[in-house]
Amino acid sequence: MESVVSDSIKGAPDLDSQELEHPILLMGNHAIARGALEAGVRVVAGYPGTPSSEILTSLAGDADRHGVHVEWSTNEKVAYEVAYGAALGGVRALVTTKHLGVNVLSDALLVSAYTGVNGGLVVVTADDIHPFSSQNAEDTRYYARLAKIPCIEPTNVQEAKDMMSDAFRISEALQLPVLFRVTDRICHAKSDATLGEINRLDREPSFVKDDARYVMIAPNARRRVSWLNAQMDAAAALSENYPGNRIDMADSPELGVIASGVTYEHTVEALNVLGLRGRVSVLKLTFTNPLPRQMIASFLKVHRKVLVVEEIEPIIEKEVNSVAHQLGIKSKIHGRLDGFIPREHELTPDRVGSGVTRILKLDDSSLEMPEYKTPEMIRRIPNLCAGCPHAASYYALKQAVKRMGGGGAVTGDRGCYNQGTNPPLSAIDTCVCMGASISMASGLYHAGVEGPIVAVIGDGTFLHNGVQPLVNAVHNTADITVMILDNGWTGMTGHQPNANTGITATGKHVPKVSIEEMVRASGVKHVQVVSPYDVKETIYAIVAAMKHKGPAVVVSRQVCPVQDHRLRKRAGEKLSFTRYAVNPERCTGCLQCVNSVGCPALDITDGRIKINQAQCIGCGVCAQVCPLKAIEVKH
Repeated sequence: MESVVSDSIKGAPDLDSQELEHPILLMGNHAIARGALEAGVRVVAGYPGTPSSEILTSLAGDADRHGVHVEWSTNEKVAYEVAYGAALGGVRALVTTKHLGVNVLSDALLVSAYTGVNGGLVVVTADDIHPFSSQNAEDTRYYARLAKIPCIEPTNVQEAKDMMSDAFRISEALQLPVLFRVTDRICHAKSDATLGEINRLDREPSFVKDDARYVMIAPNARRRVSWLNAQMDAAAALSENYPGNRIDMADSPELGVIASGVTYEHTVEALNVLGLRGRVSVLKLTFTNPLPRQMIASFLKVHRKVLVVEEIEPIIEKEVNSVAHQLGIKSKIHGRLDGFIPREHELTPDRVGSGVTRILKLDDSSLEMPEYKTPEMIRRIPNLCAGCPHAASYYALKQAVKRMGGGGAVTGDRGCYNQGTNPPLSAIDTCVCMGASISMASGLYHAGVEGPIVAVIGDGTFLHNGVQPLVNAVHNTADITVMILDNGWTGMTGHQPNANTGITATGKHVPKVSIEEMVRASGVKHVQVVSPYDVKETIYAIVAAMKHKGPAVVVSRQVCPVQDHRLRKRAGEKLSFTRYAVNPERCTGCLQCVNSVGCPALDITDGRIKINQAQCIGCGVCAQVCPLKAIEVKH
């Protein structure tokens, strides 16, 4: 199994390539990982989240070969603090997260800016700006401003690799963490990239004690404020001279566009399609906090009209307006604030081009931009996989709620199990952020909501941010039921291991953390572990938990069949499991099985149910649900 797991986590066959003369095709996330290796990173920590996951996954496959410690941490705050500790020890460290994870790690981030770092510390935040797979679309550049740390935004895959080295050098020059902001269109884009040498910096890790710097009690924090401000002044000077910030001056400029990050590529493509490169100048910004205000001022002075293009919020636009106002420059500045750039969803070349043509009042049909739309596809409601144990858990939960008289609420959490919101399961009533299910359930109970109140949370999410809310529920005697859906993996983001899996990011087998022991140690008196494939037992367990006075926990444990089958196949095992079929003499077409569980392996043909043997994994849940016992073991 060791080699199987190692094979499954590599994900980037070219990450270890030594082909330096010719470009190779790289995904943006793999380019970032390669850039970290070229920069001599020694410690990498993160938490999986789309669109960032492949960065750490690909590094894990080459970690031992290059002497790099790589870990999936229990949450983003822990990941940041691991990397921060390593950076205080003088080595280069990397944190990987999606934008929502920056919220989690922000507590440590904002204080660590006061202490500063010794080795380079880079936080890669992958912002899901549309959003495609997140519960919000936030702009993490606000955190760079809030923390007073530099922010780097590469514009393409090549820069995503190359600027990792820049980010580490800037971090060490300023002794500050650096936020490295990318978006979906860089993370998952594929492009040719020229590689550099993989470095292993010859540094002896050490920690020199300095209480006045590292112990952030209030008197020490006050003394570090002026230091941090001085570092940001130095960062501003670096930004003015950073090669990634540059002006592409048009021959006869009628408009100037200021573009940051991937929007620079959108701008260049739009201008090329419109044939306006000779009429529109572009100020490219990749060092975006602090901004090069002198460069911006010089750009404004020679352009009467300026369009600011950025993802997501008008952060640069507001600062450009500030520069113009302070210096009395009369340029007319357009962007998101006045509607020339849309406020919602991700930008595309046609959206940028539309803003350009509106400002220049170009009505010639020959200048129309092509629309960059996703091809039309039949809309499919997301559902859980065939045989997913979560579907069985939700069915049992709904039956238990009925037996208890209905009402109440089911607070959901973040993970693949949140697909249980879709019909026919329609099983959860809320989904906000990691770990919120238990806290919100407690709040509903203390508010006096009648009926069973149940929090549903996955094993990875429970370890991420669910333990503290459970302790809080015990301490404040919340009469709630908590269902921990334990499938053994962090499934939604690509089946990364967690502390409950017993495997590390690099494939090493380690002791598993026992969820039920953690629950009991938190003070929960009623704890029961069940297999959701035994529907009757699961219903009884949930009802018993609901009847218990005080917080009660049901651990619904069944390994994710997708991951289980994948690993068993790679290990050379022959898959065998019970086959089920529908007895046509008993089936009346009541559709109870379909409408209760919604398993994708159940097909409807001429009003009758058939089981798709190519999808069925033999869990037997449909046979237990069928009121007529029409689904039988296939002999």
